[in-house]
Amino acid sequence: MLSRIYPGAEGLQFFQGLSLLLFFLVFMGAIVMIATMRKGHIDKMSNLPLEIEDDPGKNNGGHV
Repeated sequence: MLSRIYPGAEGLQFFQGLSLLLFFLVFMGAIVMIATMRKGHIDKMSNLPLEIEDDPGKNNGGHV
């Protein structure tokens, strides 16, 4: 199909397959990473935006 759009694309089938394989591997890696996360880590990361630090020397981006 790519050869219809770009006539000089005769040897690019390898790259099409490679990009599909890389996408699949990254997608499967993300699923495995999420499935193997510890519950404590997930809870800690989900509460990060809500934590209030009492350190007055820390710059919170102008937010109090």
